[in-house]
Amino acid sequence: MSHIRFVLPSLFLLAATSVLAQNPTTTIDVKADVKGACQIVTAAEINFNNLDPTDTTDKPANGSLTFWCTKDQNYTISFNNGLNFSGGKRRMKGVTATTEFIPYDLTVTSLSGKGTGPSTPITVQIPATVKAADYRNAAVGAYKDTLTATVSN
Repeated sequence: MSHIRFVLPSLFLLAATSVLAQNPTTTIDVKADVKGACQIVTAAEINFNNLDPTDTTDKPANGSLTFWCTKDQNYTISFNNGLNFSGGKRRMKGVTATTEFIPYDLTVTSLSGKGTGPSTPITVQIPATVKAADYRNAAVGAYKDTLTATVSN
């Protein structure tokens, strides 16, 4: 019986030591929040080049905008009316003949989609047209307007 008295407390001590010897564990969350962002990489001008008043066809030209937005981020591209907007028309103003204007139309005024990330920039074409009737009687010289493109997310 004395042998049992010695073994029984030893078993309790062994069980208690085993419980105390366990290494406690817990979980730790690791988190991040990727913010939506857009950045314009390049913009190529819309250049109608030489407008020949003897030509009777409308003159098309294309510019482009290259940008990126965070992957899966919704975006919208919009264009303002330019610096010389009047009478519901975007207009190029004469650089030297500053009272002369040539109206032009953008085929696209806004675009939308989802971003693909900075590793895969998106390039969109910006088509524009000058009607022959609008440049046939224009004064000689260079004409210019400035549009602002905005990429919103």
